[in-house]
Amino acid sequence: MKNEELDLIIENGLKVGPDFHLPVDFALKTSGKVGRSIQWKNDLLEYLSLTGLILALFIASVGMYYYIDKSLALRLLSIISQNPLFFILAFLLLNFILFADKVLLPLLFNKWNRVKIGDSKEYF
Repeated sequence: MKNEELDLIIENGLKVGPDFHLPVDFALKTSGKVGRSIQWKNDLLEYLSLTGLILALFIASVGMYYYIDKSLALRLLSIISQNPLFFILAFLLLNFILFADKVLLPLLFNKWNRVKIGDSKEYF
């Protein structure tokens, strides 16, 4: 190709606009999605670490009671083994409350507090 042909192609390319248009709030929507994804991972990690810490403290306290007074630990174990459904439901309820507090509520709170950007009718 000659330089004149290249110049003509470049001039025509600069005169014609692009075939696609990004919305005004594209960068804000994208950064919001990335932020929510990072927040979800951090909240889930915090929930799992707190759950692990609570279980470790529970196991350590049961082990300490067993070491100090075996009869008390065996009585507590018999109470738990006689009423397993109650303790399982209590554990699941407390676990759900912790999950809702650490993961679901921050996610829903951020979803409800959207800001309208520019002339767009959508919320990111």
